[in-house]
Amino acid sequence: MVKTARDAAARYPIRAVSKQTGIAIDTLRAWERRHGVVTPARDDRGRMYTDADVARLRLLRDAVEQGHSIGRLAGLSDRQLRPLAAPAASAPPPAPATAADATVLDAAVRRYDAAAIDQEVARLASLLSPLDLLQNLLMPALVRVGEDWHRRRAGVAHEHLLSSSIRHVLGSFLRLHSRGEGTTRLMFATPAGDRHEIGILGAAMLAASSGLGVAYLGPDLPAGEIVAAAKATGARVVVLGLTTAPEGKSIERELRALARGLPADIEVWAGGRGAERHAAALGARGLVFADYVAYQKELVRLGGRMG
Repeated sequence: MVKTARDAAARYPIRAVSKQTGIAIDTLRAWERRHGVVTPARDDRGRMYTDADVARLRLLRDAVEQGHSIGRLAGLSDRQLRPLAAPAASAPPPAPATAADATVLDAAVRRYDAAAIDQEVARLASLLSPLDLLQNLLMPALVRVGEDWHRRRAGVAHEHLLSSSIRHVLGSFLRLHSRGEGTTRLMFATPAGDRHEIGILGAAMLAASSGLGVAYLGPDLPAGEIVAAAKATGARVVVLGLTTAPEGKSIERELRALARGLPADIEVWAGGRGAERHAAALGARGLVFADYVAYQKELVRLGGRMG
C-alpha cells in the first residue's frame, strides 16, 4: 500500500487523541462510524490521527458542549464549526431571569389572575433559555408559593394556578422539540406514590430541546410499568423525579424493584428534592443530580456519546 502525505502526517493514536480532546474513545469511534467526522489513517498500531484531525475534533467537542447535535455538525467545515464552538459576541445567549421577572409572576399568582400567569410564563419562555427558565424562574416560583401556603399567606388555589400554567408551557415545549423519527433515548416518570410531575416534565423538556429522543410517561407509575415501557422502546436512560412526599418504605421498594427489573445497559438517573434521600435504593447504578445545571451537563455528554 502506497503511503500518502496524510498518512505520513498521522502521528497520534486514538488514546492520545482522547486525552488531548477530552472525548472518550468509544465516542470517537461512534462519531467516526456513524458520522464520518474525521477519517484517521490506519497502520499496525490502529487508528492514527493528524494535527488537523485533533483540531477538528476539539471544534466538534466544543460545539456539542454548546448544545448542538453531532449529527448536524458532522457535515460542516472547520470554518463553519468555529462560530458554533465559540458563539460570537454579537449573538449572546438569552439573558438570565431577573428579580423583576419573578416579581411580575408572583403578583399575578397572588391576584389569582390565570390569564396574566399564562401570559407571563409564555413571555418568559420566549425570552429565556430552557435551562434558565426552569432553574432560575419557574421552579423557584413554585417553591415560593408552596412556602407561602405553609405560612398561610397563600392558598392551594394559588399553587394549582401556577402549576397548571407551567405544566401547559412545558408540555408545549416538549411537543415542539420532540423528534419525529421515534428514537427513544430517555424515558421520564415518577414512581408509584409520587404525583409531583413538574420537575420531571421540565427534565423531559430539557432533553427534548437538546435534540435527544424522549418518552414522557408522567407521574405515579409502578416500577413494573416503567420497566416494561423501557424494554419495549429500547430506552437507554430512565430518568426519575423524586420528591420528598412519599413516606415510609413504599418508595424505596419501588426503586429497588425498578433497579432489579431494568436491564444492566439501561442507565438510571434521578433528580428532585427526594433524590439524595432515596438514592441508596437505586444502588450503584443510580446517578443523582443536585439540580438542572448538573443534569444539563450530562445531557450534553450523552448527546456526544449517543449522537
